Amino acid sequence: MLFLGIDQHARQLTVLLIDQQEDVLLAQQVSTRPSKILQFFDQLTQLCAEHKESFIAVFEGLIK
Repeated sequence: MLFLGIDQHARQLTVLLIDQQEDVLLAQQVSTRPSKILQFFDQLTQLCAEHKESFIAVFEGLIK
């Protein structure tokens, strides 16, 4: 199992993907533009397939 942390900001998402040993597999900032978010999830899907793992996500964002 992989773990994805997502911290939402107005113009970007900060994402971190770690494995069960807490090794960082991916750490980056992603624009909140829909095309960039879709591109990120394509990258995430490929990375999970390479590791033969699924992921769970934890999301932190603002509630207005």
